[in-house]
Amino acid sequence: MTKMTETHRGWRLKPWQSILLFGILLCAIYAFGSFTFDFYAGAATAGLGVWGEVGGVGMFFIYVMGYFIALVVVLPILLVRRFAVGLMVYLPYAIAGLFVEYYMEWVLTRSLVSPWAVVGWCVVGLATGLSADLAYRFLPARFSGKVRAIGAGIVLGAANFLSVLIALTLFYTEPQIGHGSFLGVAYYGVPFLLVSSGFGGYTAYAISQENKIGN
Repeated sequence: MTKMTETHRGWRLKPWQSILLFGILLCAIYAFGSFTFDFYAGAATAGLGVWGEVGGVGMFFIYVMGYFIALVVVLPILLVRRFAVGLMVYLPYAIAGLFVEYYMEWVLTRSLVSPWAVVGWCVVGLATGLSADLAYRFLPARFSGKVRAIGAGIVLGAANFLSVLIALTLFYTEPQIGHGSFLGVAYYGVPFLLVSSGFGGYTAYAISQENKIGN
């Protein structure tokens, strides 16, 4: 019996079901993070359900939610053990985000340089997931599974920072700059993001090992 078959017997989900489940969880994390940390950072006094200006700290939740993002991306990579699982976990986010981003930032606010920036955001998400796949695949084979999982989490965190920074710089008519912006808090945010993402990868490894023990 292969390791992948053993894992999914304990997990009791087919590979596509695992990918879909974690894809939905990732969407929930992004939605929760963007509403709480971005919405309340810039529009704390706005009425319920009214999306106001984010006050220059858009996407700040990426720093805060790094642990959870790494956990739900790295864990299915460890469970399914097929290349491009991380990319596929981001697929529901990319598909749903295509409509949400278009409506919120092109139809309502026209803050994007063009409608193609909406597609760019979706590509950014898929590329972020792919970074974890590449890290787990190409980290040296002499590294233990634990180190590879932690490394995949750290690479995912770094890719998330870089991809968001590129998007905020290129996709908007008024790029975020200066103190309090996404880049302006990077001196603190990036170290926190990398450490928490590494812990997310470690937690994913620990859960995957518990799953094997339960088989």
